Amino acid sequence: MRIQHGGHEIAAGAGQRQAVLAVLALSAGRVVTADELVRRVWGESAPPSVAAMVRNHVSRLRATIGAEAGDAARILVSRAGGYVLELADRGLDTAEFDVLADAAARRQDRGEAAAAAGLYREALGLWTGTALSGVPGPYAERQRERLTERRLAVLESCLELELGLGGHARLVEELTALCAEHPLRENPRGLLMAALYRSGRQAEALEVFTATRRVLTEELGVEPGSGLRRLQQRILAADPGLAPPSPATGPAHGVAPSAATAKRPAQLPADVGDFTGRTAEVEAIANGLTREGPTAALVTVSGAAGVGKTTLAVRAARTVRAAFADGQLYADLSGVRGEPADPAEVLGGFLRALGVPAPAIPAHPGERAELYRTVLAGRRVLVVLDEARDEEQIRPLLPGGSSCAVLVTGRARLPGLRPSLAVELGLLAHAEVVEFLSAVVGHPRIAAERAAADDIAAACGGLPLALRIAATKIAARPSWSLAAIAARLTNEDRRLGELRVGDLAIESELRLGYRRLTDELAAAFRRLAGPGLLPSDWSTEEAAAVLGLPEEAASGMAERLVNAGLLDSPGPGRYRFHELVRLFARAEAAAT
Repeated sequence: MRIQHGGHEIAAGAGQRQAVLAVLALSAGRVVTADELVRRVWGESAPPSVAAMVRNHVSRLRATIGAEAGDAARILVSRAGGYVLELADRGLDTAEFDVLADAAARRQDRGEAAAAAGLYREALGLWTGTALSGVPGPYAERQRERLTERRLAVLESCLELELGLGGHARLVEELTALCAEHPLRENPRGLLMAALYRSGRQAEALEVFTATRRVLTEELGVEPGSGLRRLQQRILAADPGLAPPSPATGPAHGVAPSAATAKRPAQLPADVGDFTGRTAEVEAIANGLTREGPTAALVTVSGAAGVGKTTLAVRAARTVRAAFADGQLYADLSGVRGEPADPAEVLGGFLRALGVPAPAIPAHPGERAELYRTVLAGRRVLVVLDEARDEEQIRPLLPGGSSCAVLVTGRARLPGLRPSLAVELGLLAHAEVVEFLSAVVGHPRIAAERAAADDIAAACGGLPLALRIAATKIAARPSWSLAAIAARLTNEDRRLGELRVGDLAIESELRLGYRRLTDELAAAFRRLAGPGLLPSDWSTEEAAAVLGLPEEAASGMAERLVNAGLLDSPGPGRYRFHELVRLFARAEAAAT
């Protein structure tokens, strides 16, 4: 972490002060609460005096900045219970890197290879070493990994372009060093094979493939991906398409991207470090995704809002990713968070990630789907489709062959997809709840106030999102007793308000599903949750009496609420609300 102003470098401090600055800088323009700073800088090891430490670090940073830049309060601003770092355009080198890299990608999509390569090199020139080097804390570690992966992706795009422009001879040394630094990445090895072959070094190119196979087999137990295998075959056959470009023919499009390496995307989101429980579900999903069969394995995970579908899917996908050597694709289909993603746009992103140049991607949605299935044919790729709305949104995104696997999450069950495995995710068992709280908060603190921890668990009702919010608040308040937090959560009038931290809130998650209901269904939802009208577990007949509808109509209403993730069905014709959903419904009833 470095601060510069007017050509002068300002000392950013050491250790945790740099970590505080890193959080503020990478959130530039957005308010970061004190709780967020504590969680991201100290994690589980926050001391009792952490609030004072945060204020001290911010004060020292202001003093440091103010000594050079004048009014530091206009740069590091206190606002709405937190702090915001106000930077000028390109005041952050990572932002400038992204601007240049995105501009290069646009030029590349237009076929302007030389201009794109120049912009990529300009972006890469901003790097002077490891990102956030020496900065402590869990947030810095995650960002270090993210930024390193981003740099590697940009570097590979740049090298691929320069290889296509005839730079094979000068690129051999850089590619050799890159392969040594990242021995498990296949893309640089494919580019090195192509560069060596074009430089008249066929035997060395084939030796790179042999070494790659040895490393992947020993380290991961997998064979090289299909792109690398095809490139080996083309080299053995002396494919004329691998010849260096000549001034007459221009850049060699035969190598980039499909031959040197069909790109191997790695789009899975980061896993959570404190994942607990769900052992049987993870194992079942992993087995379902890697099973052999005549069609692509298709696993669906359904469940109510906040039950942990995405977290489980990411954990299971990361468990089996070594089995999908040609890559992993991921898309948030925003089925409940706003306007659902257009399958055609998702296909466009997938095709670009798989190495198809933008000009080659058809405009017609049907043709895109056909090309997508063609590109995936014979390749071992895992496709994760998160927060799906319905079957219609999913069908164009399904591969055609049996070599791939698909994992879909959504609140609705999606039976129309005829999945090979359907997992309906329920609430956490009490033992898993205690294990989760201990993982986030720390076992000694939970053990010291076990009765209060049980009250907190009961107030959250085994719902993973509620538990994560509660645990995060507990961890961020080391001086608070668990009994004090439990007292707040056991108060029904304030429980939903208490289950909110940062950008996570139970009420917000439930409202996303509620807003998708028709007026008629929303009214039924509020009515069924009315105080004193129904027992905790009720039948279709009882629902019909409350709604004043025939049983068939009442059953249809209830099933639609189940599909919306707002109602549980423990058995045929039996229904119940989760306690947090019931509180939300009553609040909406009072508001209307």
